[in-house]
Amino acid sequence: MNKKVIACALCATMLVPTLAACGKTTEPALGKVNNIGYENGVLAYDAVDGADGYAVVFTHGGEVVYEDKIQDTSIDVESLGLAGNITVTVAAYKGDATGEAVEYGFAALTEFGEVIFEAEDNLYNFGTGKTQSNFRNNTLAHKGAYVGGIDDAGQGVYINYLCPVAGEYDFTAYYTTDMNPAHNDVWVNGEYMTRFDFDEKTGWGGDRYDAAPATVKIALEKGWNTISVMKNGDETDNYGSFVELDYFVLTGDGSKYNVDDLAEFGARPEKYVLEAEMGSPRKRSGDIMTCKNPCIREHDDKKFSNGFLMGGIESNYDGVEWHFNSPVKAKYGVRIAYASGEFAGSKKAAPTFIVTQEEVGLVKNADFADYEQKTLASLPYTGWDTVALSEQTAEITLEQGKNFIYCLLLDSADSGFFQIDYIELVFIEAIEDAQ
Repeated sequence: MNKKVIACALCATMLVPTLAACGKTTEPALGKVNNIGYENGVLAYDAVDGADGYAVVFTHGGEVVYEDKIQDTSIDVESLGLAGNITVTVAAYKGDATGEAVEYGFAALTEFGEVIFEAEDNLYNFGTGKTQSNFRNNTLAHKGAYVGGIDDAGQGVYINYLCPVAGEYDFTAYYTTDMNPAHNDVWVNGEYMTRFDFDEKTGWGGDRYDAAPATVKIALEKGWNTISVMKNGDETDNYGSFVELDYFVLTGDGSKYNVDDLAEFGARPEKYVLEAEMGSPRKRSGDIMTCKNPCIREHDDKKFSNGFLMGGIESNYDGVEWHFNSPVKAKYGVRIAYASGEFAGSKKAAPTFIVTQEEVGLVKNADFADYEQKTLASLPYTGWDTVALSEQTAEITLEQGKNFIYCLLLDSADSGFFQIDYIELVFIEAIEDAQ
């Protein structure tokens, strides 16, 4: 018994190697990381004596965006592609032992440089009918596709863009044309801004596709902007001639910004504005449906969004079709900016909205009866070419991805004649499919 007591007493006075034999911790505690700082895209901190390396965890919005074990005392954060308000924890480690983690917050800024928009990526904003602007494949084009068939005034490409810094910027279109010269108008947030002059005769592409650049300056607000590149013109210049659009480059000013400062503008625009002239008109011509119904340009004191109004909606199934890509399956509220005039025997407008996932062909007696219909009943008369935004809202459901949205005059809804300037889609809520 006394021998055991003596052995333990001796054990208490032994050096560290002997302590290990008694089951005691042999390694000294690792120190904390000190002097963490972030500057010019690099995170740095002091070395910890005895450490093999450092465990680092970066989070953004409460989610881990990068983690690793490293030996260096500096990290090139910009090379990791991190952006926004970042929190990092750093802890020294040696073997299996890890020291106390230290937390540090900083803002990883992003440079406002070049932004590329593919013309064909904006599918919800241009027509899908064969006589409207449409998506065309060519492996030699940028990203393998472009937009062609921009044949009538009001047709073109319509871009939604969340701009980080307000200002005036170079905006370059890459195009092909076999007509010299040609031109498109540029509208920003529904107002005319400038004009592209396409003065290089490139040919139409094919196996020698070589898009040429044309540059204008546009002013953008901080937040969501809509940029429309549209055909316009009159008989004096062959109606603007013809051009095909490959892609666009917006050249930022190189300033730095915090992506989290854009959160106030939302992950999507407050509303999507689908211009009638950017969709495919559906018009009865005798016994057949066509996709040709030239829009009405601004005139006298009449003002229209993006400068155009779609008229001639007078027969059963007349209207407009849009191709819209929804980021999620969701409910949207839809309103219409319309015009309608009163005359002997007239009826008030009652536009009907129908959503499908497959295009309903332009054929005689196209039947929409099997689809859910949402009708805005008896809208007030406004006078022809005098636009008002409906107070009524219809609720529609869009699937994630491709949707076809129709706004039609239907005899079954007892609708009178009307004109369409645009429709507004306002996000209501996402829909989770039942598992």
